[in-house]
Amino acid sequence: MQRMRFSLFSEIFFEVYHPDALIEAYCFQNDFYRHYDLVKERTISHVNKIGARIDQTVLETKVMGKIDSIPMFHSSLEKFIKFEDKIRSAWIEDLCHVVDKLLTVDGIGFSKSTKILHTFYPQIIPMIDNPLQQEYQQLKEWKPGNWKQLFMDYYDNFRLVKETYSNLLKLHKHLSHLGLTKVRIFDILWWSYLKAKSLKVEMGINWSTIKFA
Repeated sequence: MQRMRFSLFSEIFFEVYHPDALIEAYCFQNDFYRHYDLVKERTISHVNKIGARIDQTVLETKVMGKIDSIPMFHSSLEKFIKFEDKIRSAWIEDLCHVVDKLLTVDGIGFSKSTKILHTFYPQIIPMIDNPLQQEYQQLKEWKPGNWKQLFMDYYDNFRLVKETYSNLLKLHKHLSHLGLTKVRIFDILWWSYLKAKSLKVEMGINWSTIKFA
């Protein structure tokens, strides 16, 4: 796979040369993959492996036992983006209610809440770390707290930019041996893009792997 083009929030475009090699390199150089991405039966203890250190007892008592009935958590990215606007909007509102519950737990911010939910529902929930929030804030008129707007634009990216989702499907199929979900593969792609962009600004590095549109 020589070159693929992807988008972020339907407005930011970047090209990745040899994206399959980039993803594989991430996996075999990072213990995160071995200790987290490959885990089949996930529990709250695995949340700590992605930097979201929390009181497991408090989390179990306050939140996790009450959310398993939410339909979105049992969907997949492929199914979700095919639903009509009304359904997607309602399901994201449900997701935001869960996020708000998580935010009532001491030590949990928005980034940690998405890491927690991704741990249990990796097929549909992304990890939205601070760098991605900051990128979105620069792109849109957005204030932290309006989680629905952010989630809607995140998922609409796959629906509105056909090239992005088509390339993600091809890459996911090509990398099926790794056992990563489509959401996780895209997490690695956008993280790599934002990291490359940051280091280009700081150090003037013109990367050969990632090109900026």
